Amino acid sequence: MKDYPTHPDLYMDPVDAAEILGVATSTLRTWARTGRLDGIVDWFPHPTNGWRYYRAGDVYDLAEERGKTT
Repeated sequence: MKDYPTHPDLYMDPVDAAEILGVATSTLRTWARTGRLDGIVDWFPHPTNGWRYYRAGDVYDLAEERGKTT
């Protein structure tokens, strides 16, 4: 099992996810909207503020695949 800085089943906000992935938050939104994250990063929209929250373990896995490590 990987040593995640946070529990892999916790969710993170788009600002943190984008920073870890080395992309802009707008890029992350586009990826989610167009389906690029489907099957790669689990995310859900917050019921009141509409932000997408991303599963921490998935974000770290994708960052590792992209060669972005923190």
